[in-house]
Amino acid sequence: MITGLNRDEVGALLFPRADECRRLACLPAATPLPEVLHHPAVRAFFQQLADRLWREATGSASRVTRLHVLAEPPSIDKGEVTDKGSINQRAVLQHRDALVEALYEGASSDPFLILPNPS
Repeated sequence: MITGLNRDEVGALLFPRADECRRLACLPAATPLPEVLHHPAVRAFFQQLADRLWREATGSASRVTRLHVLAEPPSIDKGEVTDKGSINQRAVLQHRDALVEALYEGASSDPFLILPNPS
C-alpha cells in the first residue's frame, strides 16, 4: 500500500505473505506473525527490498523512503478487502492512519519500520 499523499516522501505499508515469511525463517506454521517478522532472515529480506526500491527509483516521486511491514492482515470487516479479494487502498489508509503517521515520524520504537540504507 503506497503512502505519501500530501507528504514530501513516499512510503509503503506492506502486507507480507505470512507463509512465505515463515518458510524463509524456517519457523513452524503456528508461529505468530509478529515473531516471524522479527526473525533476522525476514528482516533482512525486507531490508533488501527497501534498499532496492531506494536504489532503483528514478526520482523522488518514485523513491520509497520507508516501509512498515504489517503484522495484521487486511480486514474484510473494515472494508480493506473487496468482495473480489482486492485491497481497498482508501480503507487501509483510513483504518491504519496511526501507522501511517508513525511511519513518517520514523519512530525507532516501531519494530516493523524498515528504512533504506542509501549506498
